[in-house]
Amino acid sequence: MANSISTADITFCIKTIHRPWSCHRLVESLRERIPNPNIVVVDDGRHELRFSEKYPETAGHCTVINLEQHDVGVGVGRNAAIDAATTEYIFLLDDDHVATESLHFDRVCEYFATHDLDILAVRQGNGGRPTMLSPLMNGKRIWMHRGEYQRLGTVAWCDMVSNAFLARKETIATLRWDEQIKTYEHWEFFYRASHVANLQIAVAIDCAIHHAHVTSKSYRNLRARSKFRAMGLRKHGFHSMRYPGGQIVRA
Repeated sequence: MANSISTADITFCIKTIHRPWSCHRLVESLRERIPNPNIVVVDDGRHELRFSEKYPETAGHCTVINLEQHDVGVGVGRNAAIDAATTEYIFLLDDDHVATESLHFDRVCEYFATHDLDILAVRQGNGGRPTMLSPLMNGKRIWMHRGEYQRLGTVAWCDMVSNAFLARKETIATLRWDEQIKTYEHWEFFYRASHVANLQIAVAIDCAIHHAHVTSKSYRNLRARSKFRAMGLRKHGFHSMRYPGGQIVRA
């Protein structure tokens, strides 16, 4: 069992690209709810769309890393944010999240300290429910579906959770995101976390981050590149993936 966790021991890590208004909103919501939060923002967007250019006053409350190369991908950006953290713990966030009263961050810290966990996520609006990654067809298809290994109170153990989670920096700095997979990285990261590294992963069902999705043409074009999903599938020997709704996509 870990000692109690203070917010001073946590760095909030945000990777952003071409959504400066959204990143500004997230940073301000963290500052409203958490006293003097440690925040790292990594931005690989074009100069004119950078968070620090559009909102310099808000950026002044963060450690901002503007990467020279445009579109390095989610993996490079998140790894840079984790590496820049100087605290024992990190809390990962997407740039279109908003911290509200539903986050109950004191509970998140309490649950993490109470249970033997490596990653503890919160719900993401109506999503972020406990999810499993189950190999099918003699290990040739990966099935993403709702499910959990066990539940103690409001904490549910599973394979995959939302992109709003608490972990020790050392754990995530060791696991890391695959920097070749620029997008469609979520399932691949958690497949390695749960099935390769055998980490203890859970969701705090009674805690949630608000997901206020923001999009733009430039952002959509960067995200909608299915070749990176295929890359992840082939990496682990899968020829296809089955989504929770039954849709099947092939590598």
